[in-house]
Amino acid sequence: MNETVVGSLPLTVTLDVSDIPLGYGGRVIMWVFTFIMCISIPLNAAIMAACFYRGFNSPMLMYIALSSLADTLFGVVTTSCYFSRIIARRKIISFNECLVQLFTGHCTLFQQFLTTWLMYVDRHWAIFWPYSYVALMVNKGGAVKLAIVVLTIGLLLGVSYVIVPTTMVYCNYSVVVRDTGCASSSVSRSACGNVNPALIYSLFFQCIVYGLTGFTALYSTWCIVRKCRKSSTEANRKALHTCFTQLFASSAQFISLIAIIMMKRFLRIPTFDFILLLMSSVTPALVNPLIFGLRMQEIRSTIGLVFRKMQVIHHEKPFDLGLIVNPENDNLEKKKVKITKFEFLRM
Repeated sequence: MNETVVGSLPLTVTLDVSDIPLGYGGRVIMWVFTFIMCISIPLNAAIMAACFYRGFNSPMLMYIALSSLADTLFGVVTTSCYFSRIIARRKIISFNECLVQLFTGHCTLFQQFLTTWLMYVDRHWAIFWPYSYVALMVNKGGAVKLAIVVLTIGLLLGVSYVIVPTTMVYCNYSVVVRDTGCASSSVSRSACGNVNPALIYSLFFQCIVYGLTGFTALYSTWCIVRKCRKSSTEANRKALHTCFTQLFASSAQFISLIAIIMMKRFLRIPTFDFILLLMSSVTPALVNPLIFGLRMQEIRSTIGLVFRKMQVIHHEKPFDLGLIVNPENDNLEKKKVKITKFEFLRM
């Protein structure tokens, strides 16, 4: 292989997945997780529609809608990378496409965790500093401003993960990335110069985002439980309910992340790594809308209301009863009558 340093960025990227089962079993696993992801898309769409239907009348509904959007986009991005390599068998992609995968994957991943962090900050602030919270949220549009800040941070981090690979030195115009798609660590290992700073940068900001979200979740949960567990007021009961709802939702992210780290560190079984990576991609998108839909009263009642309206519309759709004879008419006048199903059931 030619090890001469090239003066520009690579032109193509070869995705080497020799450790991943690409036979019949691997394709079946991929189709199963693709089907799960297809199910999760309308579930998250229903959650976002319910929040929009309520007019985002509370900051938490806005954050839940953003969280559902981030979960869906992350699942779609990562699953499409796996699908393209394993099912479509696209082995060679352009370096520009690799950079797009880097941006979309890391940007949506950071948005997942940062939105979760924002939800914990919102609840903690509302419970322990209610007056300043109400003043900011009501009078100054604080919820929208906080959401914009978080989205901007995630966007800038995603852009930085595109810039870093362009600063590395490559030895060929075609590099080999040992993964199903372009991730920061795998792309960094394909270079032959300026690799360590890129790896340190990637790991540093990932640890910052994961650690900040995890610490905030644990600390806020502990404080809220300690404050509200002995109180019987409606506000404190609702705070506890919302707190545990957020904890269940964030657990789907951290459990899969910890499982991947432990699996890669101790077992190093390629098939299990493959399955765990797919699970980490689709689990938040599948589990979180079920958690929010079942535990958040505002979302649950909205979805139920829409469902009942759809039933009423279906029952009120007119249908033909056929020809009815009018006995008061000697000519046996026949006329066609249409009534609704609801009226028919009341006859």
